[in-house]
Amino acid sequence: MRYIRLYREFLKQSLMKLMTYRVNFFLIFITNFAYFAVQIVFLQVIFSNVTSLAGWTKYEMIFYIGTFNIIDSLWVFGPYFNLLSLPELIRNGMLDYYITKPVNSQFFISLRNVEIGSLISVLAGGAITLYALAAGNISITFAKVILYIIAIFHALLVEYAVYFIMTCLSFWTIKTDFVEKIHGIVCYFSTRPVDIYKGFIRFILCYILPYGFVMTIASKSAVKSINADVYITFIILSWCFFGASILFWRFSLRRYSSASS
Repeated sequence: MRYIRLYREFLKQSLMKLMTYRVNFFLIFITNFAYFAVQIVFLQVIFSNVTSLAGWTKYEMIFYIGTFNIIDSLWVFGPYFNLLSLPELIRNGMLDYYITKPVNSQFFISLRNVEIGSLISVLAGGAITLYALAAGNISITFAKVILYIIAIFHALLVEYAVYFIMTCLSFWTIKTDFVEKIHGIVCYFSTRPVDIYKGFIRFILCYILPYGFVMTIASKSAVKSINADVYITFIILSWCFFGASILFWRFSLRRYSSASS
């Protein structure tokens, strides 16, 4: 309950900021509308020549894009910008402020600021998935909806854990621009199911930086058949990644020299 109340305060402060800079709210809407328009036009061009791509139909692919946007927008809503500023906090010693508070430091560092405007993107992604289900005449059961929601949460957990661990490399290196570049490249390739890739790219997206794998599992849990063993393994691995992020954070803090030392 304590952390729920604390997070409620984070939300309240972020909402006040959003009301101050309302123009950002509309810019997010316009940007996401343009992004979705380009993606859908691109898929229309591809599927004008083929009926399926690596076993995915046009509307299953559109559903995937909507799912990707839901997960990515929730990522921006919560941890992304907070972790983006972590290297600077380490360099200027301001990290002291966060690790000396009587709360879990990883929680505080990861969720202290909330990008409420990104909820527009979440709603837009949801609208795309509903459109794909209706236009593609895809029916899903209540059980699949539950599996889909659970999968979205765990996909987000993996994305958070992987990025958090990479960002913690800032405790050892001065420049960590490569983290954001790697993250951006992996996210770009993850805008399509891993099934369409082969060789090195697929290996990276499944086993090294498994963004593509978790996004694919999330979508498959709703619109395609998925092996129970694969789904359970995905859930277990998600918590393993999260546990690794906790351990790596504690290990990294031992490397940190505070501004007062």
